[in-house]
Amino acid sequence: MMTLAWANVRSYARRYIAVVLAVMIGTAFLAATLMVGSSATASLQQSIGAGYKHADLIASVDFDAYTGEVPDAPYNPGILAEVEGLDSVRDVQSDLSAGARLGSGNSTFQSRLHSVPDTPDFRSTELAEGEFPDSPHELTVDTATAERAGIDVGDTVSLAIPTGEQEPAPVAYRVTGLTEVSANPAMGAFTEVVVTPASLQEALGGATGANSFQLKLAEGVDAGATADEVAGVLRAAGVEHPQVLTAAEQTVQDVASLSGGSDQLTVVLLVFALVALVVTGLVVTNTFSVLVTQRTRELALLRTLGAARRQIRGAVVLESVIIGVVASALGVLLAIGVMSGLIAYVATLPGTAFAVLSVPASSVLIGLGVGTAMTILAAWIPARQATRVAPLAALRPADGASVRNRAGRARLVLGGLGVLLGAALLAFGAVNANLLVSFAGGFVSFIGILMIGSLFLPPAVSAVGRLVSGTGVPAKLAALNSVRNPGRTTATATALLIGVTLVSMILVGAQSAKATFDQGLAGEYPVDVTVQHDGVAAPFGADAADRLTAVDGVEHAVRLVPVADSEYGTVYAADPEALGAVLNDPSLVPAEGEILLPDTAFDETVVKEATVAGDSLTVRPTDVDAFVPLVTANTAASWDTAVTVAGQPSPADLPAILWADASDSLDVAGAQELQSIIAAALGVEDYSVGGGLIERQMFTTVIDMLLMVVTGLLAVAVLIALIGVANTLSLSILERTRENSLLRALGLTTRQLRGMLALEAVLIAGVAALIGLGLGTAYGLLGTQSALGFLTQVIVDLPWVQLAAVLAVAVCAGLLASVVPARRAARLSPVAGLATE
Repeated sequence: MMTLAWANVRSYARRYIAVVLAVMIGTAFLAATLMVGSSATASLQQSIGAGYKHADLIASVDFDAYTGEVPDAPYNPGILAEVEGLDSVRDVQSDLSAGARLGSGNSTFQSRLHSVPDTPDFRSTELAEGEFPDSPHELTVDTATAERAGIDVGDTVSLAIPTGEQEPAPVAYRVTGLTEVSANPAMGAFTEVVVTPASLQEALGGATGANSFQLKLAEGVDAGATADEVAGVLRAAGVEHPQVLTAAEQTVQDVASLSGGSDQLTVVLLVFALVALVVTGLVVTNTFSVLVTQRTRELALLRTLGAARRQIRGAVVLESVIIGVVASALGVLLAIGVMSGLIAYVATLPGTAFAVLSVPASSVLIGLGVGTAMTILAAWIPARQATRVAPLAALRPADGASVRNRAGRARLVLGGLGVLLGAALLAFGAVNANLLVSFAGGFVSFIGILMIGSLFLPPAVSAVGRLVSGTGVPAKLAALNSVRNPGRTTATATALLIGVTLVSMILVGAQSAKATFDQGLAGEYPVDVTVQHDGVAAPFGADAADRLTAVDGVEHAVRLVPVADSEYGTVYAADPEALGAVLNDPSLVPAEGEILLPDTAFDETVVKEATVAGDSLTVRPTDVDAFVPLVTANTAASWDTAVTVAGQPSPADLPAILWADASDSLDVAGAQELQSIIAAALGVEDYSVGGGLIERQMFTTVIDMLLMVVTGLLAVAVLIALIGVANTLSLSILERTRENSLLRALGLTTRQLRGMLALEAVLIAGVAALIGLGLGTAYGLLGTQSALGFLTQVIVDLPWVQLAAVLAVAVCAGLLASVVPARRAARLSPVAGLATE
């Protein structure tokens, strides 16, 4: 049978192209997913481990082992001296750091102070320019902060080191050098500042204890034995739960701690890899089913010549093994190539030079094994169908699962029950905001929908086909041909249905989540940018709003002037038109004779009127806590701005507040940079500039990146499905060679033949896409309600443009899928086609 299998593969090589592509892409997706997880871990180990690269052992404390009070910095110089006195230890270095605020011009940066190690062997910070500090009031700054603040070697900066509850006084330091940006994710957004050990001790208020320290070992000693020896010394010194690990072991522990002990990224990606593999399985099964049906004569002849059913089944399975192994190997190679390119690109980005590619043997073996096994399983049903071909039934197609046989009825019953159960769980999860229940319900109901697809997919294609069948003979033939083989139509449409449903679900869910969170942010932050006076800069005069508007990235600005005091706090006034331009919710602009008060201004009872400066104003409450008591300029036009409540400063003596609306095109980095630019333009400190811009941009950036990644991943499933559409249409045309040639002989032109085949593909792809859009929209909205319903009221916001684009792409792809098969059919002459067996 091996000879027969190889002969079939060679004979039908062109028909297997789509199968090879589908398996290759699905396998590449799976292998790349495993490589992403492994590479992410390896990159984290390289970045986190950068701080340990010169150490042999790391001594710390196992805080998880404590059940009572946890000690604070137990490793003092006395303990370190005892450890350093061991014959197996060459040197030790305490890990000390402190928080500080670095100031340069109008910019302020939250920083972490580290000291220059006493021994150069422990020096993990790389110097980019200049030299490390060697005397008090000298420091180095990382290159990213230096570039952002315009700091050069030799400049003077300020360093404010908190040592208590009082605001620390800034001290002048000279910059002696610039260091490379730390690759350690634990540094986060902190600026890395290196000072002398004496300066660090001063910052720590003389404290000398640490939670960990590093060790260099003597030549030739065993690290494991030394770790046990050091742990014994630490326990003898009074440390209850010391932990001594090698640098590699400590790095692994840090990575696990940073990721919560589990690789969530790989889990998420594996879900999408599973989707791609499912769609791939549908394409492979469909292709083998059609191939087996086409070779009915050949299989019947083999049975007549004495081939047993086992041999026929073995030959078909061997074909799938050959195709699976070849396609899976190509898929793994494709994954390695793609990941190599991605890692090489990421490594060129600032601060990501630590990115490395990791190709574990497991990703290669799992990719090969799963890809091959999936191909074999997908071909198993067609292989069983092949054994049912009787020698005298050469022209009879195999009977698929339908409502007329036991297999079909069982599938429909199970599918119907799955839809009902899943819908109930989905509804329960949405009403009770339980994402886990909703996920289970969505999964069960979608599986049920796929199982009963034969009930609604062919009729839907037929119904849409009838709408266009009146436009001519080719359209009527296309409508009939699209549902001639309901099983094949269902399998082809199902593959596309899965991809479109998931893509539209993510689009709708992400858009609704963005709208919901935007509303929540608008409630907490009424404006993008707020500027409070810091008490040092010049007061915000009448031109302050114009100066703020002139800043690149600011669209509109308004100046809020304190006009009176009241029992609810200082009342501010502003121009209503300017207010409407900067508020995220313009409906919050108070009308003339109204005062806008936050709910926090009231006790337990909400008042309807308030007296301010002798005027009785209608109270308009708002749940936006960030609001100040606000009126329009016209309402306050006649007030005496010196009106105060006893013991309070005069409003005339209070500084104005600035509100601004920022450009929507800003990203997170742009929003952070805008904060410093505004502070410099108005002469205030960075911390005086607030608002919801950075929070909103961070959320928008995260959700957009997630949407982009997920859409890209699901596009793989859609691509595989479209390969299935093209493959099914191509094989269908091969089956109908004599029929198409007869139509040509009866007068159907080549143009009409191509149009008929194109419309047939568009009907299947379009109907599958429409149903997928409907299902995806429902799943997306219910999923968003389940995930966010317990936080706030979910806003329904459908991305009509993106959904229309998905439909257009599916239809256009179906049209493109018909081009090559249609050209092949049109090139065949009627005489040659009629002579085909």
